[in-house]
Parts: sequence; C-alpha cells; structure tokens
Amino acid sequence: MQTIFSIISVTILLQGLLLQTVWLYLGRIARDRYLNDIMSFRSPSSSLSRYYHWRVDSFLNGLIEGCLFLIILIGSIITLGTILFGFESLVASTFIAFFIVFLSFISAMQHAWRVKEVVDSENRIVDSVKYSTDKIGITKTMVEELFMQGPMGDGRMWFALFRLAQRPDSVGWAIRDVLIEKGKEEESRFQKSKTDSSSLPGSGPGIDS
Repeated sequence: MQTIFSIISVTILLQGLLLQTVWLYLGRIARDRYLNDIMSFRSPSSSLSRYYHWRVDSFLNGLIEGCLFLIILIGSIITLGTILFGFESLVASTFIAFFIVFLSFISAMQHAWRVKEVVDSENRIVDSVKYSTDKIGITKTMVEELFMQGPMGDGRMWFALFRLAQRPDSVGWAIRDVLIEKGKEEESRFQKSKTDSSSLPGSGPGIDS
C-alpha cells in the first residue's frame, strides 16, 4: 500500500520544497534589487528588477505569476515522477501530489494578495495627492506620519510611495520631492548626531591610564 513515507512521496515532497525555495529565493533577490532601484529614484536596472516591477504592478500580474509557478510545479511533478517511477506509481501518489500543489497554491495566493495590498495603498495615495490643492503638503503629512510610526511603520505604504515617485506626473513629482527632502533632513540629522557624540568629553580614541 502506498504510504506517505514511500520513495515517490518523499521525492514529490522534496521536489515541491525545492521549487518553492528557488521561487522564494529569486523573488527575494528581485525584490532587493528593485528596492535598491526605486529608493535611488531610478527605473529598474536589471532583468530581476524589471520582473519584480511587473510582478507588483497589478493584482492580475500576481495571479499570473502564481499560476505560472503552479503550472511549472505540476508539470515537473508529472515529468519527474513518470521518468523515475512510471505513470502508474505517479497516479497512486496523486494525494501527496495534490497536497503539495495545494500548499503551493496557498503560497501563490498569499503573494498575489500582498500585491493587491500594495496596489490598494498606491491607489489611496494617488487619490489623496491628485485631488489635493497642496500636493506637497499632504505628501509631507503622510511621510511624517510614517516616520512617527518608527521601524514598525507600514512597509506597504513606504513601498507604494517610492513606487509612485517614479510616475512622470504631478503626483510622482510631489512625492519624489518630499522623499528627497526628507532623506536630506535625516542625513543632516544623522551627521549632526555623529558630530555631537564625537565632541562629548571622553569620546574618541585615547589611551587608558
């Protein structure tokens, strides 16, 4: 009787885990490169960065990516299982294959839902800034509120702001100006705190007596 600990079941489990790990790893690298680009106020500069830009551009793109991953996963399970164990053994392991695909489906939908949350955040920001008579002022308020939240602030909002700063319109220009100005303020504050701390008595290099 086919058991969950059979060779083919373990093979399917490992295969699903490997593909999931590769997918997440590539996604993390792509995210880091994309973040580096948009936080430097430049367009995606590599294929992985452009891929991530496409991925988070709409909820539909997130769904398409998830579906493509599931197609690759199912196809690889069928191909490898048939080659190594034969089609009959693969059919006998349908339950474990379905279980792996179902878990991957949940993961793919979670990724797509996070994309939707980012898109919703962008839409809210655009609506707030676009129809405001003081675009700079309302953007400054948003940024200051996020800074007041500290490290636990809403990462989706920051991500959405830096993405929107790439827009070639009044909304993008306002957000970009505020983010650049805030970055300069924080850099100046950081340099001042370094200068103040180095001027304290007993600070800096010395020789213990």
